[in-house]
Amino acid sequence: MKLENMMNDFKLGELLMVGFEGYTLNKLLRRYIREWQVGGVILFGRNIRNPDQVAELCGKLAELRSQVSDLPLLIAVDQEGGTVARLREGVTNFPGNLALGFGGTVDNAFHQGLITGYELLYYGFNMNLAPVLDLYSNQGSHSLGLRSLGSDPHRAARLGVALIKGMQKAGIVATAKHFPGKGSARRDSHEELPVIGKTVRELKRRDLLPFRAVIDAGVKAIMTSHAAYPAFEGGVLRPATLSRLVMTLLLREELHFPGLLISDDLGMGALRSGYSIEEAALKALKAGVDMLLLCHDPLARERVLDALKRISKGDRLIRERLKESGKRISTLKEGLLPSPRSPSFDQVPEHDLPLKIARGAISVRKSAGDVLPLEKGSRFLLIWFKPELGAEVEDPGERDGEPGKHLRAEGLSPKVLPISLCPSPEKGERILDRLRAVPRVVITSYDAYRYPDQRRLIEDVLERRPGAVLAVLRDPRDLELFPRARTVLITRGYGPPSIQALAETLSGKLKPRREG
Repeated sequence: MKLENMMNDFKLGELLMVGFEGYTLNKLLRRYIREWQVGGVILFGRNIRNPDQVAELCGKLAELRSQVSDLPLLIAVDQEGGTVARLREGVTNFPGNLALGFGGTVDNAFHQGLITGYELLYYGFNMNLAPVLDLYSNQGSHSLGLRSLGSDPHRAARLGVALIKGMQKAGIVATAKHFPGKGSARRDSHEELPVIGKTVRELKRRDLLPFRAVIDAGVKAIMTSHAAYPAFEGGVLRPATLSRLVMTLLLREELHFPGLLISDDLGMGALRSGYSIEEAALKALKAGVDMLLLCHDPLARERVLDALKRISKGDRLIRERLKESGKRISTLKEGLLPSPRSPSFDQVPEHDLPLKIARGAISVRKSAGDVLPLEKGSRFLLIWFKPELGAEVEDPGERDGEPGKHLRAEGLSPKVLPISLCPSPEKGERILDRLRAVPRVVITSYDAYRYPDQRRLIEDVLERRPGAVLAVLRDPRDLELFPRARTVLITRGYGPPSIQALAETLSGKLKPRREG
């Protein structure tokens, strides 16, 4: 078929994956599917009310698509586990990548991927925008943290491969992100452009290693990073999503990735500060990106589609480029299951897997004297910094790890004192006054490195009660802030499985790994 004829048949909407508002198949979404024939739809928490609703919505999306195309619609979601998991009800809630990376096994990772894949398929999804392969750094952006499989590139590679194999065995398209790795980015790309100042040698030796491994293992899709990598660009600060040197020369030609390359959301601050939405879209396609993710702004979607129509008419080179992407999208879709199927849970042992991973993730950095375990039935004060959204990408559902019920179930008698992440001096003084009336104290930390008032209160508590137990719930970098602490536990998560593992450690039921 001649290129011109191919472009007449090819719907430019196939290059777009779009978000939307609401819980139902609304008028705008119908237009995207019927008229634009978009290639994919992404669901966020704003689109998910309960399991029955999301299953009905995904079914209607697939049915509407079948009326206009023989190729299925990509129905995607971010179901990473931990802090980023759009579905919370009717699915298995895992502790998150950092917990898996610290204490999990390759077998754990495979079965987590398999369970996640079967559950997504059951509700009508066919693509998961996971796993994250960015390496953990204690200098990195707060938007990554618990989403990383850790700082060891070889371990992250093994676990990433296992997660992907599990998802893809279930029939779900797995998506490794964010290429070429943004773990050391100090800024959040949702807000501004991060610049990663590593050398090419450093990037290839560490950050690229997990991506190389999953490409060799057959990952079907990869998502781009919006960070800038001046080492790849001769010093130029160009977002990787818009870089042909990164997306084509490095990913396609050097690493031989044959699958679908999807951009991160083009509406993020890392791109907005330097490019119009049309410029970002066209530069991404020219760089080698196949599918453009447009999550939030309906007007931006209109502008991008209009720009694609204009440029595809007069620019033969871009038509060639779009033809390549069209083939990759078609190849991916032709390999998808024609319709959702029920999950075969007889193939998935260990439905206590989230707790098993959480137990493996908890560790003791140091323990003074006979502080642990706490005596059964003894009263103690738990100063609990209430979890809040730490970054735009996170979900509120992970905040439901209410500690009191888990502690009481282990025979402990806590007085739980919830407090905001930024306690006022007056609130802090009231808490300190209460220390005199309790025999034992446990205090948590939650990204204390970001909250000076929280850090100050923890230091004051440790000064007045040297025997207090410090439980680091979120980013392990908090460890270095409190040298005064004599007994420190690290959970690497703060959802229900992690809080259960913490309760078991405090009661003596669980003997966690000692480190340091």
